Amino acid sequence: MLVLNDAQALVIENLLTKMLINDSYSVAQLEEAIGWLQREGDRVSCPFEQVWSQNLAQEIVRELRNQA
Repeated sequence: MLVLNDAQALVIENLLTKMLINDSYSVAQLEEAIGWLQREGDRVSCPFEQVWSQNLAQEIVRELRNQA
């Protein structure tokens, strides 16, 4: 099992949010994050994944409302 530390989880959250709202992001950070997630046979477990998922969902809804 792959466990992300807080810093890694924040980088991934930031990247996904930027991708979802069509904002620019660092290719180097994306490559690094992909490396964290590409270990063969590992599952990803984020220590605060429920909070992270909720925050990401709220950010998506907020951006969709701003675009409407």
